Amino acid sequence: MAARVVILGGGHGIAAVLRALRDRELTLTVIVTVADDGGSSGDLRRKWGGPAVGDIRRSLIALTSEDDSSGRALEAPVTIARHGEHPLGNLVLCSLSKAFGDLEAAGEWFTVQLGVRARVLPATMQPISLIAVAGDELIRGESAIGATSDTIQALGFEPTRPEVPSAALAAIAEADCVLLGPGSLFTSVLAVAALPAISAALARGRAPVTWICNLEPQIPETAGMSAVDHLATLRRHGVRVDAVLFDPAAQLHFSPRQLEATGLRALGYPLLGSLPGRHDPALLRAALHDLFGPRSAGKPFTT
Repeated sequence: MAARVVILGGGHGIAAVLRALRDRELTLTVIVTVADDGGSSGDLRRKWGGPAVGDIRRSLIALTSEDDSSGRALEAPVTIARHGEHPLGNLVLCSLSKAFGDLEAAGEWFTVQLGVRARVLPATMQPISLIAVAGDELIRGESAIGATSDTIQALGFEPTRPEVPSAALAAIAEADCVLLGPGSLFTSVLAVAALPAISAALARGRAPVTWICNLEPQIPETAGMSAVDHLATLRRHGVRVDAVLFDPAAQLHFSPRQLEATGLRALGYPLLGSLPGRHDPALLRAALHDLFGPRSAGKPFTT
């Protein structure tokens, strides 16, 4: 039976993981943030309502093969009078969401039409906004949080306990492995994993949770934060982590002693791609092959 793998996050980081895993015999469920309020997604939210669709589109593109023209078509810009220019995939998902009544059903149907062997689910059923505490201020919205140079102490949501698709919670409960990130700490990873219903599902789930550490801080969102700071932030927000996959040569990395002190499993692998701060899908594929392979049941990996 194929391993059941759940991936949480958003942005370019989760796309790299999906490109690394799309050809493996796995049962994949992808749960992505729908809190984006910038760019095309934000513009469509303001004009048409509903959750943001950009990270679902990005995930679907990452799951299509390189020679599949449908992935390129979803990324192609389309201009509509009065609505401006948007990626075709965003417009299709918005239209399907209205036709089916919600984004979950729209994404499920679209995934089947594309022949994608995965489920791509929105993290919440309704539109949500991110709220961050930075110093004495509240910062509202994903774009503003991602652009702040102030130290973020906490992330919350509006509404505070948004409804999460039952399919997402069931996938976490039934998973053999859960992967977090990589991606923007507050606006991608915590935007999904810190949702109250999802963090509770992770806490009671039987599957180990592996966090894929970013390669370098994201400026300005996590400027000055070390890998240890990133991990502490995940835990402070109630997000379960059992193992950490990281590149020992990256700017953000751990020493064996640092992870020994936390009791977490250390998975040190070369992961840096040709683009600064981006994981290489081939290297990530090799690392995850070990994680899902027979070796994963034995001794913890060390750097």
